[in-house]
Order: sequence, then C-alpha cells, then structure tokens
Amino acid sequence: MRFIILRIQWILIFVLAGTFLSGCIPTNPAIATRFYVLTPVDSTTPPVRQPDPNRPLSVEIATLHLPQYLEKPQIVTRSGINQLELAEYHQWGGNLRKNMIRVMARNLSHLLATPEISMAPFRPLAPPDFTIEMEVMQYEADAQGQVRLSAQWRIFQGTGKKNMTTRMTDLTRQATGLDFEHTVLAMSSLLGELSRIISQEILILVPVHQKN
Repeated sequence: MRFIILRIQWILIFVLAGTFLSGCIPTNPAIATRFYVLTPVDSTTPPVRQPDPNRPLSVEIATLHLPQYLEKPQIVTRSGINQLELAEYHQWGGNLRKNMIRVMARNLSHLLATPEISMAPFRPLAPPDFTIEMEVMQYEADAQGQVRLSAQWRIFQGTGKKNMTTRMTDLTRQATGLDFEHTVLAMSSLLGELSRIISQEILILVPVHQKN
C-alpha cells in the first residue's frame, strides 16, 4: 500500500513539475504565412507601338503551361541543379499560372497600346489578329537570388493555327535581395521583359498578317 502511495506521489510531482516548466518556457508564436502576386509593367514604361484607334491589334493568350513542380501554392527555390525547395510560409496569392496570364495580358495591352487582349478560357468575339501559346520550362530563383525564366512561345495568325513564329527565350535577372519580396519583383520584371520581346515580334509580323 505504501508503495502505491509513493508511486502516486511521484507521478503527481512529475505532472506538477511539467506543468510548471511548460508555463515558464516561452512558446514560439505561430509563423504567419505571407502571400505574393506578380505585377505588370509600370504604366510609365514606353510602349513598343503607338495607339491606333482605327485599327487596334487583337491578341489572344490561348495557353500557358507550367511544369508540375510550379503548380503549387508554395514559392519554389532551386537550391541545387536537381534539388528544389518549397517555401511553406511564402506562397502565391492564388494560382501562379492564372496570375502569369493576367499579368501578361496587362503587359501586352500596354506595350501594344490595345485594349483587345483576351485570355483563355474566355475566347474573343471575333478571330484575333494573333494567338499566343506558351510553354514555361523554368521560372524560379536559385539560392543566390538569380531568377530564371525559360519559355518556348509560338505566335499564330488568327485562330487558323498558321504558325508564324516559334521562339525559345531564356532570361535571367539578379534579385536585389534574397528575401521573397525581391524575388517576386525580379520574377515580375522578367515576365515584363518576355512580354516586350513577344510584343516586338508581333509588330514585325503585322505587315505579313495584313497582306494575308
């Protein structure tokens, strides 16, 4: 009987000690998740084409595909040649692919000085002058803050799928800081640069399109 009483007493002592220690040791506060979005080019950025109210260009962004590892809410960092890291507390404020399409549409509208930019799944009412399809191979930063955007893109005439050009573009930019805010700013800048390259290619194709 005495043994049982002593055992109970020791159990109570351990429980009380654990309660006391847990009250004295500070606990880590919950880490807040931060969310990020890409942004379009600045309104002060000079367009590549002057506005033409009589004949604005119409462009449709038909497809934009991402590799599966980027189709996640977490922002991805390439920590090695074959290794990726997902930031649990730094995530996209929505779907990255849809965010890219919306930002590209804003960029093309500004750079080509036209409001007639449509995005899938919303098809234009009339056949567009040009249709863009894009396959993204890489769109993330490495551990040193070097951001890379690699993509293959195609421009078609109208919706007839007449391929007018196919290009592979590989762009890099050093983020001004190693935090995720600066990383996303650099990613937005690269998407703006790619939008300018595509806009310039469309301008080259306009005379060919008008002749057909």
